[in-house]
Amino acid sequence: MSQQFDPSLVRQSYRCELVEELRSTGSKVVGDVTLLIPKSLGFCWGVDRALAMVQEARVEYGARPMWLISSIIHNPRVNADLREQGIGFLRGEYSPEGAWENLSENDVVIVPAFSATVEDMNHLRDRGVAIVDTTCPWVIKPHKRTMRYVKEGFTTVIHGTVGHEETEATCSLILSEGGHFVVVYSIQEAECLAAFIEGEANADELVGSLRSGSFSLGFDFDAHMQHLGVINQTTMLAGESRAIGERLRVALSNRDGEAELENNFRDFDTICRATQDNQDAAAVVAEKNPDLYLVVGGYDSSNTKNLARVGQRLGVPSFHIEGPHCLGKQIEYRHRSSGEILQRGDWLPSVRPLSVAFSAGASTPDTLLGEVIERLLELS
Repeated sequence: MSQQFDPSLVRQSYRCELVEELRSTGSKVVGDVTLLIPKSLGFCWGVDRALAMVQEARVEYGARPMWLISSIIHNPRVNADLREQGIGFLRGEYSPEGAWENLSENDVVIVPAFSATVEDMNHLRDRGVAIVDTTCPWVIKPHKRTMRYVKEGFTTVIHGTVGHEETEATCSLILSEGGHFVVVYSIQEAECLAAFIEGEANADELVGSLRSGSFSLGFDFDAHMQHLGVINQTTMLAGESRAIGERLRVALSNRDGEAELENNFRDFDTICRATQDNQDAAAVVAEKNPDLYLVVGGYDSSNTKNLARVGQRLGVPSFHIEGPHCLGKQIEYRHRSSGEILQRGDWLPSVRPLSVAFSAGASTPDTLLGEVIERLLELS
């Protein structure tokens, strides 16, 4: 790639003085409102890297048609910025009809930070396009671990979300290598898996308790539940991933005996370091028991959703919102379990003084968080 583009310009383009001030101080009092912010939040290294690679590609490839398979990251503001720069989308509501099928050697296609399926990558190679692969190195980590599981004859248990691009890419990779997988979203779903292992539930009950698409095609419950290796979608709640691994370890120990664990169980933490840092920092702020906790990020963003769960687990009134447009007489927010976009009228506490904590997903620009803080101050 050309070195003409300065990668630091990406973060500078989303710079917000208010957020920078709060980052350095941790809190600020404005009138009778105390603003609280974690030490770690917002754009991670992988997002900075992906966006810098896009801008480098624009310099490198000039006027050649440039496409994203889908969102570069899970943030509508950032993806809108890329569309304004002339980058097309091959999938989703902004995709021209036939764009994916009609790619040619003149096209440049950007693989998003959360990777792509084996089938998609093969299609791009067959079409002869120039590929700009922005896959985050943290996402590659579970891919490598999964390949080891497949080679050793282990079924991969993925703590992740069925349908999430990162998990889809991992599942595709496993199938391409002849392996098998189970996807569990929560400790509750892992408990259903453990019940089957321990003989407390049958295969039909297990299938009925997990989401559609949780099992690989051709899954054999007798054969493929003998040896299990755990990984995590990199943006999940780290504490829950550890609890899932431990529950499955206990279940296998109960079934086969402790001495057999070395032969039938593997566990490997593939949570992204930035995800872990953001969750830990958010917990520190939420433990201060603020009157309100707002987490800003795209509704499709897994790590943002899990930042909201940090506050909910501590009993703090917590809302996952997408931007300043979500705040008014009612709040528009994403429900933590169903994923529905809901509205609620009693969201803003009437107590004064008021303390409000904020966090932001790894794909949320500082400018967007700053706009949310300003909007909150207007309303309160």
